[in-house]
Amino acid sequence: MRSVLFALEMVWVFLTTIFRKTHTANICGHKTKRLGFVKGDERNSILTMPLAENGRPDYCLDCVGKMAIKCAWCSGPISIGEPITLYTPRDTFEVPDYAVPYTEGGSKALVGCLRWGCAMGGADRAGFWLPGEDGKGQVRRVPTAIEILMGNPDAKALIVHDTHDAVEAMNPTIISK
Repeated sequence: MRSVLFALEMVWVFLTTIFRKTHTANICGHKTKRLGFVKGDERNSILTMPLAENGRPDYCLDCVGKMAIKCAWCSGPISIGEPITLYTPRDTFEVPDYAVPYTEGGSKALVGCLRWGCAMGGADRAGFWLPGEDGKGQVRRVPTAIEILMGNPDAKALIVHDTHDAVEAMNPTIISK
């Protein structure tokens, strides 16, 4: 059913594109529509670009698509805005060529996805893959659920409603005594 709905949405986006306003992106400077197709290595998706205060998106749809990376563990795609994990590989792990390293703060981790095959249900979310100032994607680090609980010794529980919500990641719901 999901594929049928996505196919219908693709047709709707394709047919209505010519009627949508064209913007000049603030940072990359390319012409773009606010809603359109983002082409990744393995998949196409539909994205609505957020607008900056001046009413234009920061990047065009093509540049956002080029910022996508592959998960170091399963090689699945990680697009801009998606949550990520930061795992440190064992010495015996052969790091793939496409893996993106994360080395801030002395860490020697690899950027991975939050899919069930790679992560432990969302508790390992360590950040988000977001646009960087250089036109490439970068890690925006947020504390994992375990780090939040360790930093709050009186906490009894941590509630995460949506692991894809960056605002909630910065303002978690902590239940204390």
